[in-house]
Amino acid sequence: MGFTPVEQTRWVPRKRQDGRRFIVTGANRGIGYATAAGLAALGAQVVLVGHEGSDAFGEAIDRIVQETGCERDALSYMALDLSSTEGVRQFVRMWKQRPASESKIHGLINNAGIAGAPGVSPDGFELCFQINYLSMFLLTRSLLPFMEAMEEKDKKVPARIVCVSSSAHLFTLGIPTDEGYLRKSGGGFFSLRYGESKLCVNSFVRTLHKRLRDEHPDKLVDIVAVHPGSTSSGFWHSFPAWAQRCIATVAQDPSQGARTSLYCATEPGVVSGGYYADCAPAAASFWLNSMERAEDLWTKSSAWTGMSPFKLAAQ
Repeated sequence: MGFTPVEQTRWVPRKRQDGRRFIVTGANRGIGYATAAGLAALGAQVVLVGHEGSDAFGEAIDRIVQETGCERDALSYMALDLSSTEGVRQFVRMWKQRPASESKIHGLINNAGIAGAPGVSPDGFELCFQINYLSMFLLTRSLLPFMEAMEEKDKKVPARIVCVSSSAHLFTLGIPTDEGYLRKSGGGFFSLRYGESKLCVNSFVRTLHKRLRDEHPDKLVDIVAVHPGSTSSGFWHSFPAWAQRCIATVAQDPSQGARTSLYCATEPGVVSGGYYADCAPAAASFWLNSMERAEDLWTKSSAWTGMSPFKLAAQ
């Protein structure tokens, strides 16, 4: 997420999303909740996913219905645990069991993430790298076969993938690809690990965009990374109470933090492969200019998640 000055964007979501189905990860609170509510208010069908259980998500769905007036059957919940690749595979297996008419995806919002915590995942990777990047990498590629463009006024509108990144990706020492380093426990938010995980997210966005454009031009999918801005939300729950109070005094509320995600999910003219902040294109890290390092990350991430580096989607 990162600490940046809060700017009040003038953009307000207005473009209707009737007939579109979106998946939003980490959607029961904070920016994810506000994103899901915003999409529901625009008429979309929204699948709220996360690991905190049906009770938490049932309450979130009740609040969205009350706040937006949307139909309850436009909202649903599915369990997803991003702390391991097996958790992602379980979700994908469940998605594949849906009827064909209910499995099409028009938008995927990769919102879930952690600020940082010591320890390693069940797959043996540092937790920020696993949850913020590696599991998202597997989830996105696994769902690509279900992503579908929408017909609108005699033209096809590409499906959208929005990956929540952070301005913290600007403050790193480069794209991490050394497996030994990535399998060591990291520190909290103020270590390099959080920013590095978000730099990997941005690298994935650029690489997938390039592969879609060059190798699969018939697959109409746009993908972007976004910086939501400093937001007072459950993202900071692992911080001491005094730190959370300080953050709350300078941070925006979740509805403001969700604006750029909503903008990139719904507005025409968004440039695929780009990085957005405050509902506009933003400058990304110069580390992303190394195609060699980006390809190295793609190849190794494919191996770590059991996928072929030469195919877009997981098999």
